[in-house]
Amino acid sequence: MSTPLTASELAFEHWCQIQGIEYRRVREANAQGHKRPDYVMRVIPHLCFVEIKELAETPAEVDMMHELLSGKPSLRWIDPGVRLRQSIKDSAAQLRKFSYRGFPTVVCFFDTTAGFHLERVHVTQAMFGRETLHFEVSSDPAHEPRYLGMWHGKRATLTSRNNTSISAVAVLRQPFGSDLVIDLHHNPHARVPIPPTLSAPFVRKQYAKGLDDPDRREPSVLDLMQSAEWQEWLDDPEGKCDREVEKCLGEFRANQAPL
Repeated sequence: MSTPLTASELAFEHWCQIQGIEYRRVREANAQGHKRPDYVMRVIPHLCFVEIKELAETPAEVDMMHELLSGKPSLRWIDPGVRLRQSIKDSAAQLRKFSYRGFPTVVCFFDTTAGFHLERVHVTQAMFGRETLHFEVSSDPAHEPRYLGMWHGKRATLTSRNNTSISAVAVLRQPFGSDLVIDLHHNPHARVPIPPTLSAPFVRKQYAKGLDDPDRREPSVLDLMQSAEWQEWLDDPEGKCDREVEKCLGEFRANQAPL
C-alpha cells in the first residue's frame, strides 16, 4: 500500500498539472539511511529533481493562532530564515548525487501554517545569511555616519563551498483568490544552475544575481521606513494589525481548501 500524499506533495503535483509539466515520484532508496528526492520532472530537454519540504505548525504557532482567533494577538520575534535553514541543508544531501550527474535540482517549500516563513526576507536570509546594514562612522564629530549598504553573511546555507548541489529554492504557494504559483530563488553557487530563461514560463517570479528584475534588491530597513506601509503601522497600528491578520487568515483558509 502506497503512502498517502502530503498536502505539499498534492499541491506540487497540481502545480505541475497546471503548467503541463510531466512528473513522477522517485522510488525510495532500499538502503537504510539513504534518501532520494521526492520527484523528477521534465522541462524539455532537461530532467530536474525536486525535494519537497512542508512546513507544519509548531506548538508555539498553534498557540499564536489561538491568540489571533481570540482577538488577543501578542508580538513574537521570529529569526528570519530559522525554519528553512536545516531543511535546505538536508535537501542538499538528498540532491547531491543527482547534481554530480549533471541534473538541476530544486528544494521546494510549501507552508501549511498561518505564518510568513516563506516571505522573501526569510528565504534570502536562510540561503545567504543574516542581513547586516553597514555604516561608516567617522571619529570627527562634525561628520554624520554614512550608510554603506547591506550585506548577507553569518549563517548562510548556500555558499561557494557549501550545498552547491542545490540549483534553486522554490516557494510554492496559493495566493488568496489565485491558483498555485511558484517563486524561484536561484543559487548563484550552484554546480548545475537553472537558466532563468528556461524557468521563466513556469514561475511567477524569480530572483537571481544579475537578473533583469526591478524587484531583485531586497529592501533594507531604511527603505521600509520610507514606505507607505510603514506609515500605516505608525498611524494606525491596531487597524493595520487587524487587516494583516484578516489577510493572513484568508490565505490560510485558501491553502486548506481541497485542490
